[in-house]
Amino acid sequence: MLPQGPPLSPSLSPKKRGLFSDGDQDPSAKQVRMCNPEFLEAFRKFESGKGFIDIAALASALEFVKLGIEAGTQHSLLHRPFQASTCCWLLARFGSHNRLALQEWCELMDYLSNLKTIFLEVDSNRSGAVEFAELHHAFQLSGVNLDPAMIAEVGGSYDTDKDGTLEFDEFVQMRLEWDYYIAAWDVKTQGADRIAPQQLLQVLEEIKQSLEPLGAILGAHSGTATAINGVVFSSMFGVHRPFHISTCERLIIRFGQGSLYLTFEQFCSMMIFLKEMKAAFSSLDSKGCGSLDLPELCTAFWRAGINFPEGLILQIGKTFDRDNSGGIEFDEFIQMTAEWHEMWKLQECFSPNITADELQRLMGSVRVIYEVIDECVQTLRPFSINTCRWLIAKFGTCQVGERFAQRLSFLEFLQLVQFLKECYVTFTSFDSNRVGSLSADHLGGVLAAFGLSLSPEAVDNIRLSYDVDRSNRLCFDEFLQMFLEVQLYDQCFSSREQNPAILTPFNTMRPVLGQSFGTAGSNSGLFGIGYRHQLYTQFSECFGSPPQRSQR
Repeated sequence: MLPQGPPLSPSLSPKKRGLFSDGDQDPSAKQVRMCNPEFLEAFRKFESGKGFIDIAALASALEFVKLGIEAGTQHSLLHRPFQASTCCWLLARFGSHNRLALQEWCELMDYLSNLKTIFLEVDSNRSGAVEFAELHHAFQLSGVNLDPAMIAEVGGSYDTDKDGTLEFDEFVQMRLEWDYYIAAWDVKTQGADRIAPQQLLQVLEEIKQSLEPLGAILGAHSGTATAINGVVFSSMFGVHRPFHISTCERLIIRFGQGSLYLTFEQFCSMMIFLKEMKAAFSSLDSKGCGSLDLPELCTAFWRAGINFPEGLILQIGKTFDRDNSGGIEFDEFIQMTAEWHEMWKLQECFSPNITADELQRLMGSVRVIYEVIDECVQTLRPFSINTCRWLIAKFGTCQVGERFAQRLSFLEFLQLVQFLKECYVTFTSFDSNRVGSLSADHLGGVLAAFGLSLSPEAVDNIRLSYDVDRSNRLCFDEFLQMFLEVQLYDQCFSSREQNPAILTPFNTMRPVLGQSFGTAGSNSGLFGIGYRHQLYTQFSECFGSPPQRSQR
């Protein structure tokens, strides 16, 4: 567990500078500051003979100390009392047993004195509050290069009065929380500039344990928790269980831009995201049990700004509810939102539909189906244009005059991505060697997992139609095109079995297939149940032209 103060000295921690500086930590200079008469007078006034300051007296004691505001300052930094939530943060950081002894009180006031100096430097226009543009500049000068929109999200999460600025007590609360992030990062990286999934898991656990005192204080003071606005205290990571390594891998895929290692800036972006998702999750977890049922999950998605249709959210939720309990815990919620939050942002690419060419380009931005295999982020090779056409034919909507769909809407695209994810999970479960492709031996098993039980002869003929390089293996995009076509043919065969006179793609495009092989009720007919495998074989021989199917 991290100590209550930052664990590394400024000289050892490259992150503790600028906005995050701890000031002059020379022992003799600090001792002089700790004996500030104003600090001592405030303690004597508000300890009320008990020998300590508790949460009830802390705000008044803080208001009593003016922190040496310079003459001529337009606005006093303490022109309003500290919020209860900020007092809880300070007590958790510097106190013990929910109280402050004299030494702890002086440590707290020395910390605030340093933050006062930083606050005045950041408040470049001397307005008495830090605007988000000023905050962004301060982050840059501190070596943390996040874009202005993300810094606005940081500031907004502490701006309790929603005036677009941070007052001093709001600024203090932001700095207190970020101290824990930086301290945990420094402890686990020991000066390294990147972090791996297992280290990330340890960092998150460090933050959880460090903030457990805050969770205890919040629990003892009802009403304060809501003011925290999604604060990362212990329940964020689950009292019931810690984060799973797969959750960390999913977060790194989301924020690592293709790398298995996070930089500090990417780590900061991830913590902002986690805080936002915690706010959405905890707003519905009213019982504090760390779990949401599927109907609550829909509302949590919407509050997190992911406005998917209810049916799709329920479909996504069921794929993560692996124990069929009907509940989604926080780390499962994080896995889902880490995957699908970026999908929602792709909506701007649709106006309102996209073509197969545009889908082919867009698929490079879809990281939902990426996996971590052998300590590498496994990406997919580009889909062929034919595969994209088949996907649009399956999920798109035919327009007037079209024989098959040729464009895709955003909501149809979301359904397509969920289908790809489910297919890829099954595909990789048969890829035992983790090489990103399937052997001929495994192909029949994969098709059977999707409900298509075919004879070895039919499977082999189908494979030959798509194995362009004759490697006896199929990559995912080759498998996907094959599966989409075979699935369509199977639907056609089922329709023909139920009604032999029905027109299908086969007896309209190649009448010989609809005329030569008997009827559905005939045991000797090709459309009879016992002879469906023969038709797959015949089809693959008639239509299996690898060069035409492989054009990219």
